[in-house]
Order: sequence, then structure tokens, then C-alpha cells
Amino acid sequence: MFRKMFFLAALLANCFPAHAACSRPIVVPASQLGKMIVVDEAGGAVSGIYPDLLRAAGSRMGCEFVFPVMPRARAELMMQTAKADLLVAAVKSEDRSAWGKFVPLMGTEWMLISSRSDTPPASVQELLDRPGVKLNAVRGFNYGPAYLAMLARLEKQGKLEYVKDTQTIVRKMQMGRADYAYMPSITFAGEVAALGLKNGFGKSVHYTRLAGIPPSETGVYISNAVSKSDAAQIETALMQMRANGDLLARLRDFFTPEEMSSNYALPGNKGSR
Repeated sequence: MFRKMFFLAALLANCFPAHAACSRPIVVPASQLGKMIVVDEAGGAVSGIYPDLLRAAGSRMGCEFVFPVMPRARAELMMQTAKADLLVAAVKSEDRSAWGKFVPLMGTEWMLISSRSDTPPASVQELLDRPGVKLNAVRGFNYGPAYLAMLARLEKQGKLEYVKDTQTIVRKMQMGRADYAYMPSITFAGEVAALGLKNGFGKSVHYTRLAGIPPSETGVYISNAVSKSDAAQIETALMQMRANGDLLARLRDFFTPEEMSSNYALPGNKGSR
């Protein structure tokens, strides 16, 4: 009798997940973001590294992740108003702590990007001092106070143009209508590849560290509106991704070491430097 009960318990353990399923679908706003998030403009289908990793984790946890398509600035607003649950590929910033908990997945240092033949600025001050140039920035991108302060000073000088997404910057830079961008190297490189420009325009692109803006961390914000049990499950899954180096491993499938110059493993995690 004991053996039968043991067998039944083992069978039930294999049939049902160790964690309870999420109480509802988890809303993850999706904006085109290189290989991180890929949006099919025609059909609205969402794929990419983050959606793939979340869907795989969801199948193990019994959680469903849904990906409504919207601009990045609107995604931030949805998080602020508790109408979305996760903000992925997000940089840690103090203002976001008012509406969510940050789960870091990897280190990141944004790069000054250009295809110009001259020597690029090596610091924020050099960029500000360079006459007649134009930096393009995606509205809704936030790399913290130093980044926002740089944008404010560039805008005051008439050197800043906001656009809706990274693909727009790639096209403008290819046509000579934008001199610089400032973002993770993988974000820009991913859009170059998506537009089929890697072996042409992509050969002229270079990435430069910009003194004056410190490195940060990239990961996922979990909205405070998510229930405690759901948030705990999601955070556990994300921390497992971090420990295993899943995000960086997937990135290495797509990008060269130069294209990945922005990103690195955090101390104590697989592949840390």
C-alpha cells in the first residue's frame, strides 16, 4: 500500500508544476528593440530574445505572458499607471522605483554610435563642444540622470532630435541626417541587421565609450501592481536566467564581441568578467 501511495505521489508531482500558476496573464509591452524584442509590423507578432525567454519560463511556471505592441514611451506610461506588468530591457533608474521593482540581469554601458569618418567625442563635454552635429535619441529611453542631463544640454544647443525608434535612427544615419546616437551597442546593431544593412552600412558603424556617464544595470521592472505571489514567481525565474547567463548566451548567438561591447555579466553570475 505504501509503495502505491509513493508511486501516486510521484506521478502527481510530475503532472503538476512545482509552483502555482500565475493568477492572470502578465502584460509585457513590446516595442521594436533590435534582437531583444522583434515586432512584425504587418501582423503584430512579437518575438525576440526577451519574449522567447519569458515564454519558456512561463511554460515551466504555468504563467502566460502577453505582448501588446506600443512605442517605448507609452510602455513606460503604462507601467507608471499600473496598466502593464513588466518593462523589459530596462535600465535601473531611481524614478522607476516609485512604480516597480528592478531585477538586474546584466551590466550595461551605453555607447556613442556613429558612422562618421572623423574621431568621435570621447566624453560628454567633447560632444557638447563639437559644433554643427546632431544626436538622435529614442523618446522613452532612460539611462539615468547623467544621460537625461546630457540630452537636456544638447536640446538647449539645438543638437538633439527625438525619434520614435532605433530603426529610424539607423535610416537617418545611413542617409547622413544623424551624426550620433547613444544606446546599447546591441540595440543599434540589432536594428542594422534587421534592416539588412550589416554588410554595407554596418561596416562603417563604430561604438565609443563616452566619459561622463557611468555604467548601469539592465533587466526587468516588475510592477508593484502585480500580486505578491505572481511577482515572486516571476522574480525567481528572472534570477535563474541571470545565474545561468541565459540572456548573454542568447546575445552571443547574434552579435560579435564589438557589437556586444555594451553588455557584460554581473559579478557572481555565469560568464562574469
